[in-house]
Amino acid sequence: MGLNIHTLIHPIIQKLAYEIIYQKPQNTDSEKTLGMLIFYETLRKWLKIDHIYIKKVDSLKESCFSNQLDKYLIITNIIECYNILGEIERILPQSYVKHIEFHKANEVSNYNQKLTEYKIIIFEKFLKNYGIINIINYLHKHNITNLNHVKIICVTCNQNILKYIAQKYPQLNIYTTKII
Repeated sequence: MGLNIHTLIHPIIQKLAYEIIYQKPQNTDSEKTLGMLIFYETLRKWLKIDHIYIKKVDSLKESCFSNQLDKYLIITNIIECYNILGEIERILPQSYVKHIEFHKANEVSNYNQKLTEYKIIIFEKFLKNYGIINIINYLHKHNITNLNHVKIICVTCNQNILKYIAQKYPQLNIYTTKII
């Protein structure tokens, strides 16, 4: 079974990703918008919205709420990715962003007690070094979560890292705009 690599090909996502990869964005709005769009495309099958209708005497009111039972843990290096993650809570209200430097996988143990409750998203802007492997190894080695409940999201990813992940963890899902 091969690694599940999903390349996001929506034209708006591709245009914004191109700006961030090859040009210096003029403002942080491009990165925030790209972040929302990438997370939406990646998580749209995970997201559940409940519609509630309230019947009044002379009107009908409709409200939409995200499923309160779903919780998301976003593991990322906030220092590198804060612009992209700026608006994530708008689409994932039950999300928690945790800063972890990928070469320090033991930092995941700080959240070990709660991780079974969460759907885990590992986000790295440019997946270009093997530090992310430390996090995946730690999650797998300590049986913290089922790796089928983990998604990796990045703007770009390195082909060699994908090969390495595919050999060890073919069940993972990786979402990216470009493979370099």
